[in-house]
Amino acid sequence: MTSEQEVLNSADFRELVSSAHRFLETCDGGDIGSVASPSTWLMGLEPGWSLRDQLRKEEGVVAPRDLDDSYSVDLQLGWPFNRTAFKLLSAIDGGAPEDYVEFARRTRPFERGSKGYFKANLFPVPFKNLEAWDEDAQRSTGFDSKAAYQAWVRQVRFPVLSSQLELHRPKLLIATGMAHLQDFQAVAKAPTMLEHSFLVNGRKKRMFVSAGGVVPLVVLPHLSGGPGGLNSNAAVSQAARVIVESGMTR
Repeated sequence: MTSEQEVLNSADFRELVSSAHRFLETCDGGDIGSVASPSTWLMGLEPGWSLRDQLRKEEGVVAPRDLDDSYSVDLQLGWPFNRTAFKLLSAIDGGAPEDYVEFARRTRPFERGSKGYFKANLFPVPFKNLEAWDEDAQRSTGFDSKAAYQAWVRQVRFPVLSSQLELHRPKLLIATGMAHLQDFQAVAKAPTMLEHSFLVNGRKKRMFVSAGGVVPLVVLPHLSGGPGGLNSNAAVSQAARVIVESGMTR
């Protein structure tokens, strides 16, 4: 039987995710930008939740992310995904991936109060991997399965994402996660995607770009690694080159 508290929790969650007015509460942070002063958006699949976070939760210890509500660069440098994101942004900006720490400390991407960069996710609930779904998630969202949750998010959150893109007009939307290419395409209302591929150490890397939607869109592999991902500075440099030479940063 579902408790009254669980119903209240899931109702609040659904109101939060479906509300355009509360959109920023569902994002990591940074400068959402405007038509007059557009920012670059980075959009992942869902917030990360490491095994270390899980152990802290089980031991009743607050995770660093919950203690650092500014989403500081120092906090972000502890995560592989964000380090690769800094490398990519550094390369797009004309620097080198190797200079990502200097770039991050200088430009402060995604940090509260910073300018120029904004970070969000397609799906707002954090997990340690994309397949994960547990009793806590069921209680907080009211969905029995992750498939049902994702279907609902597509129905109610994706229009919110699209409206925010139309309102704030970022200069570029960098999306990560090839398995959700069509989701990113739907959010950005991109009619077609052009594939680019390149080899790094004998490994094929694929990415897609589109300039025909609400905003310029680039879809990359997930930034945390994997043989097909941006798992080296050379791969990051190649991806940045494609983005710049495709005119996506104009």
